Amino acid sequence: RTGLSRTISVESIAPKFTSLFKRKRKREDDSSHSTPAGSASESEEEEPSKKRRLIKTKEQIEFEANEIKLDEALPEELRKFRPNGYKFNIPPKDRPIRIYADGVFDLFHLGHMKQLEQAKKSFENVELVCGIPSDLETHKRKGLTVLTDQQRIDTLKHCRWVDEVIPNAPWCVTTDFLLEHRIDYVAHDDLPYASTDSDDIYKPIKEMGMFLTTQRTEGISTSDIITKIIRDYDKYLMRNFARGATRKELNVSWLKKNELEFKKHINDFRSYWKKNQTNLNNVSKDLYFEVREYMRGKKFDVQSFLDNNSSASLNSDSEDLHSRASSPLTDFASKYIGNANKELNGKSLFANVKEWM
Repeated sequence: RTGLSRTISVESIAPKFTSLFKRKRKREDDSSHSTPAGSASESEEEEPSKKRRLIKTKEQIEFEANEIKLDEALPEELRKFRPNGYKFNIPPKDRPIRIYADGVFDLFHLGHMKQLEQAKKSFENVELVCGIPSDLETHKRKGLTVLTDQQRIDTLKHCRWVDEVIPNAPWCVTTDFLLEHRIDYVAHDDLPYASTDSDDIYKPIKEMGMFLTTQRTEGISTSDIITKIIRDYDKYLMRNFARGATRKELNVSWLKKNELEFKKHINDFRSYWKKNQTNLNNVSKDLYFEVREYMRGKKFDVQSFLDNNSSASLNSDSEDLHSRASSPLTDFASKYIGNANKELNGKSLFANVKEWM
């Protein structure tokens, strides 16, 4: 038996792969030389973006390095009080620490209480001092308030966390004010508080290391409370009218008061309708039986019929019906009225007419 054997050696394959790689490299070189302008423009566009990213990353790295350096200079328990990007002074240990918290404190609410509690509990021995600007300063800087400055001062005096209240406090805390009242720290949340004169009125305090950061209570503020009252304005007017308030006290016109009374009657009727809808359905059913019996020329005891205790009365009614003078009309009608035809007692008027048709 004869056979053919074929062997593949590396020497026979190597020249073919070499020529293939050379052709591929040549095509790549030709394509790169054919578009030099396009590649140059793309590289020029990429370079500025890389530079911008490098600049931004460099600033971020420097900021993070500075934050680490500032944190390392403080004990771990004090780092939470330090504002971002600024230093924080070490508190004194040989005397009470005086912390100042200023604000309008209009419609004193839970957010105010939690802020003052944080300031009071920040250290072991704290004297919490609160400052309230005058009505003139507040109305000029922030707008109308609900309570007067004296009412707001009296409210703060009855807060358990407050040790001292300073009336007519400045809108922007100054160095002279801090020295006069021996203030060690100013407590507020870390968000920038802008005014007409500055982007952040607490920036000088932060630079001196005297700013103590507190956490803001989300979801509640004086503006939110006022917004809720304005949104439900008519409801609160009706509430106060129901409690005996007059139009003059509420600054409401005669037309507005009558409009609210009309709305109240509509709402009362709607509530009554929803509450008594089932009863009205039962009444309509009773009325149907009454009208049907009235059309027959005879009164009908609806209550006894609905209680299923009227077997005797129904028998008497049927006897009375048969005792009438018979006529073609009564004979025809007796087939389609309830008492004469027991099968129709549980059917409605429309069902009876439909069956007759």
